[in-house]
Parts: sequence; structure tokens; C-alpha cells
Amino acid sequence: MLNRRQIVKAISAAATVGATGFAHAQQLPSTVKIIVVVPPGASMDNVARLVADRLKDGIKRNVIVEYKPGGTGLVAAQFLKSTEPDGSYVMFAPIAVAAFFPFLYSKLPYDADKDLVPVCDGVHIPHALTISPGSGVENLQQFLAAAKADPLKANIGTSSMGSVGALLILRLRQITGIDLQLVAYKGGQPLLTDLMGNQVPAGVSVISDYLAQHKAGRVKIIAAGSRTRTALAPEIPTLIESGYPDLYGASSIGFFVRGGTAQPLVQQLSDEINGVLKNPDVRTRLLQIGAEPMGGSAEDFRKLALSERARWEPVARAANIRIE
Repeated sequence: MLNRRQIVKAISAAATVGATGFAHAQQLPSTVKIIVVVPPGASMDNVARLVADRLKDGIKRNVIVEYKPGGTGLVAAQFLKSTEPDGSYVMFAPIAVAAFFPFLYSKLPYDADKDLVPVCDGVHIPHALTISPGSGVENLQQFLAAAKADPLKANIGTSSMGSVGALLILRLRQITGIDLQLVAYKGGQPLLTDLMGNQVPAGVSVISDYLAQHKAGRVKIIAAGSRTRTALAPEIPTLIESGYPDLYGASSIGFFVRGGTAQPLVQQLSDEINGVLKNPDVRTRLLQIGAEPMGGSAEDFRKLALSERARWEPVARAANIRIE
């Protein structure tokens, strides 16, 4: 039987072990992996690599980029759910994984409100409506007139059915009454290839996918989804300017960790990523590739996801859009 002194020593030892374990739980692991939801070379990958390169200095940890493409974040979010809630994996994904997928997918392999914890907003990239070189139109009004007259000219490719761009087109269809038809592509690059080859009359994706070919004259961006004209291509009118005052949307791409991650770790990652996004050199480089640096608190990002869900869910429901 233990005497009093032995009991006190045992309690003290247990408290020490518990405190040590707690302290360890509040520290990031030696390596943090940023999960990118698209293949290497895409706009999102370029942003993630730039952030990862600067983040390692702030958190004093190894930071590497890992790819989990598929479903514009669906595969990555499912993978994130399977990881330990210790901050070792940070997903860089469109806000759609938390805002749109809950109402777009019939069966979602994760709970967007429980399995994903927003860390902070990353960048905003406006979507743009782009036409093929053989379309024979010069602006949005001409495109809509052609689409109304010929259903074959009403097909619009989209890099993701779960994107802001796809939802913008659904809303445009509702407003105009023109039977615009979305054609799903597996990413922005295959869509761009078909646009340049006149295999599809129009496409909608993030503007950064199109800018280089637009400036080279191989495709033509006729409207941007941003609230105001982008400084990267100020000649491109917005959908608002084109006569649709409530039609705007940018792809908000931000950072998430697994549900259950300790709040101090979430806060640390949020603070450090915000620091990276405020760096003047980083901001300049992001703007050069068509991404507007954002940042902000984890709570602000959570509220943004909920507000975007409330804004776009009625549009998808009215169009009877569900992804199986």
C-alpha cells in the first residue's frame, strides 16, 4: 500500500507528464505540409509555393507542398479529415469546399462545419467569361444574342461545377432566360485548350487561367466577375458594367486545418500566414499572377464561407444542380 509521500510523488509526476503532453499539443510538428488541391503548375500551386517558402521562416518548421488533386478540393478535404488534428496538414483550397459543396453534393465524405477549420482567407481570384477565337462575337451582349439564337453557341465550359464561375453562369441564365448550358471540364487547362481550338464557344474559370492567352490574342475575355476592373487587364469590363449589378464573384482560396485542431495552433498558423500575405514582395508577386492577397482572422474566413453559402445555395437549388 502506498504511503502519503508516495501518493504525493505519483500525483506530481502525473501532473508533470500531463503538462508536458499539453504543451506538446500546442506546438506545431517539425514538418507542416500544405495540401494543394490542383496539379503542379496551376495558379493555386504557384500561390501555395510562394506562401510555403515564406511561412517556414515564421513558424520555424519545415514547410512542404503536397498534392491531392481531384474534385477541386473534394479529394483533399476527405484526406484532411483522415489526418491528425495537430496542424501537420494545412489545406489550401477554394472556399467552395466549405461553402458550396454542402449543397452541391448529394453525398459529401466530410462535414464541412465540423471536419474543416478555417485558418484564414488567402487570395481572391476573379472569375471571367472567355470566348473562343472563332466565336465571332466581341462582347457579352453579342455573346448572349448569339446564344439565344443558336443553342450550340450557348455551351459554356467550366473548370469546376462547384466553382463561383459556374454559379455565376447559372445566375446569368436565370436573369436573362437564355438557356446557357454548362459543360464540365477536369480543370482549367483542358478547358483553355478547347477554347483555343474552337471546340467550345465559351468558358468560365479564374481569370489567371486565361490572361496570358487573352493578351496573346488566342482567346478573348469578355467579362470579369470582380466588382471592379482588374488592374492586370483594365480593358476587360465587369459583369456589373455589362448590365448585371448583382452579378459578381471571385474565387476565395484559403487555408484550412482538420477539425479538432487546438485553437492556439490555429491562431499561430493564422497569424503567420497573415504575416506572409502582408509582405510587400509577396503581395507584388501574387498580384503579378492574378491573385489578390487577402488574409484576415479565422473567424472572418468562417463567416465568409457561411455568407457565400447563403448567397449561392438558392441559385443552385433553383437550377436543380446536384453533383452525384
